This record gives sequence, structure tokens and C-alpha cells, in this order.
Amino acid sequence: MVETLKFTLRILKKRPLRSLLTILQVGLGVWIVALILSLNFQAAGSLEGVHSTFGETLAKISVSRTEEIPGGGQVVSSISNLRYDDLVKLLQGEHIDQAFIFQELWMQRIIVEGLTYSVQTAAETTAHYGEAMGLELVEGHFFTQADEEQKNRVVLISDVVAAQLFPGQSALGKTINLGDFGEGPMEFEIIGVYKPHSPLLEFFISQAHLLFPLGTTRVWVSYDVFEPSYQYIYIKTQPGRLYEAVEEARVLLADRSVDDMEVNGEYVKDSNRFLSEQLRTVSLFLGAFAFIAVLVSAIGILSIMLVSVVERTREIGLRQALGASKRSIVAQILNESLVFSLAGSILGLLAAYFTSPTLLNAILAEVFYSRLADVGGLHPQAALLAAVVAIAMGQLFGLYPAWQAAKLPPVEALREG
Repeated sequence: MVETLKFTLRILKKRPLRSLLTILQVGLGVWIVALILSLNFQAAGSLEGVHSTFGETLAKISVSRTEEIPGGGQVVSSISNLRYDDLVKLLQGEHIDQAFIFQELWMQRIIVEGLTYSVQTAAETTAHYGEAMGLELVEGHFFTQADEEQKNRVVLISDVVAAQLFPGQSALGKTINLGDFGEGPMEFEIIGVYKPHSPLLEFFISQAHLLFPLGTTRVWVSYDVFEPSYQYIYIKTQPGRLYEAVEEARVLLADRSVDDMEVNGEYVKDSNRFLSEQLRTVSLFLGAFAFIAVLVSAIGILSIMLVSVVERTREIGLRQALGASKRSIVAQILNESLVFSLAGSILGLLAAYFTSPTLLNAILAEVFYSRLADVGGLHPQAALLAAVVAIAMGQLFGLYPAWQAAKLPPVEALREG
């Protein structure tokens, strides 16, 4: 193998442009394959992580009505018909550990130190939200049920918002203002900074960057004369008791099943299944391009090895005349092909290592789903498989020129040379 490497390096020096183009072809194929496989492994791993954390314990309860569509079919529509009292009922369930309400506030305007900002996603929620969703606190604490009941003006902000509003300093104790609605500024004290839950839960529950106690931002609503309704109540169940807990919720909220309405449960794994199917489709589509790239790389190796055999016909005949076996001739050509494959694999993996974080996020954001961004860079298993595929294809396509070289009769080879 050492002698083959030395000989191949001499070929590289003798035919530098041709050899370099072959290595670049292989490198391009390895680069593309490594990116596509990393996309699949990293995104699938992220989805599996969400499923393992929430797939068997998190559900959302809604009241829905099923309506017939003219011409056949049905449509299920959720109705905002749940009340805070329903949350209290669900907390009495045997298999339900936590329950919370999560009311989205889109494009919340806030004022901090005289400057106005717009936060795309904010929410009002109840005290069990943080524990049920496993929020990681960077500093401070979550609000309590007492804050919720007394409508205390406190708020938690995400670490992303904290870094923008208060760079290099603690956000605790500072205030944000929602504006003046005729009763003076609505100021909320920041009591905690947290890391938002996985964006892969977006189809199930939105990722909020501001969290207010339920009902504290609606100053124009009188809770004495108006009881607000909600579309969903989320439940966190005991492990492995998800379906039992949903059936329990149906019993506890039986009084909501009136006028063709029924209590239903939705599950994290259903939304994950949709994302997985999309990921599979995108991976197959991009995988076709990856296969073409590897095929082109292998054809490049085939071409250069055929040319090399033709150029070295006399040398091959001389080796056979001196007693070299067909097996040794085949081994030499395949070893040379291996050198090109290895060199191209190293080049391709280096390119994938430095470009994969940016390119993977760009592919996910533009082609697939922006919430899957930041899945990571080059996956080790993807790098290994890409190199193995390139080397295997190089050896496979190197067999034909190797066999052509081995079957040359020594006398004819010397004559042709």
C-alpha cells in the first residue's frame, strides 16, 4: 500500500490537473452526501428528543364540533368553550400531574427605557406551565398561583429577549411597559429569565418569549361580569398514562359535551409525525441529488483509472512478464482508486464540517421548516457513511479498469506499449 501511495503521488505530480479534478469530483460528492445525511440525522434526532420528552406525557384538551361537508367528508373545528374552572377539574384527575392554560398574545408591543419593541410571540399562562414544559430558568423564578390569582404584574422573558433588551446585565427587577390604556402605564416587573421550549413543538404549542400570569394584560376586561373562555387546556400526565388521562378528561368535562360538541385530546406525537413525513420527503428528494453527485464522482474515478491503464500498458505488461499475478495487478489499480477516494473524502468532509451549520439551517428554513433551524452541524455518523459510500463506489467503479489491466496478455501489452 505504501508503494502504491508513492506511485499514485507520482501520477499526481505528472498529471496534476487531471488528478486534482478527480479528487474535487469525489470531494463534491462526499460533501453533498454528508450534508444530506446530517440533515436527516440531526433533524430526526431533534424530533426524537421532543418525542421522548413529551410524546407520552403531553396532550391538549379541546371542545370540538364535527360537521359534514357537502359532497362527503367531515371537518372538525375546535371551539373556545373551556373555562378556568375546567382547569381546576382536570387537576383532580388521577393520571394528570399538571394542567395549564396557554393563551397566545401575538405581536406584543413593549416599552423598555423609552424604546418600543415588538415581540412576535407572547402568552398569558398559568402557574403549572413552567414545570409541565420543563422550562430551564437562567435566573429568577417562575410566577406562583398567588401571582396568578391576585393578577400581579410580573413577567418572565426569554434569554433571547433578555440579551437584546439588557445586554451584559441582569434583567431581574427591571420593568417592561405595555403602554397606557387610560389607567396609567402597565408596568410589569421581570422576575425570571428562561430558555424557551423546543421550537419543534410549534405545531402543538407556540414558543413564547414573554410569559404573563393569566389575565394580567387584559385591563379592559371585567372578570366580574365576563368569564373568559379558552380553546385549549394542556395536561401533563404520568408517564405511559397519556390516553388514560385524556379519557379521564372526557369524563371530568362531560358537561361540555352538549349540542353536538365533544371533548377531544390532541397529542405531540401526531404533530411530530407530520414533521417526520415532511423530513422524509425532503430527504428523499435531496438524496436523489446526493446519489447523482456520488455517481458522477465514481465515473470520474473510472475515467482516470481507464486512462491510467492505457498510459501504463507497457509497464503492466512488463510486470506480468516478470511474474506479477493478475491479482496483484488488480490490487494495484484498486489501491490507486482508493487513494483518490480517500483524498476526495477528506476534502469533502472538511468542506462539510465548515459549511454544514450554515447550509443546514438555510435548507431547513427555506425548503422545509424554519423551526428546525439550529439542529447542529456535521453529524459523525453522516460523515462516516459519506466516506464509506465514496470509497465503496470508488472501488466498485475501479474494478473494470483493474480487470482490463489484469487480462492484458504480457506480449501484446509490451507490443502496444
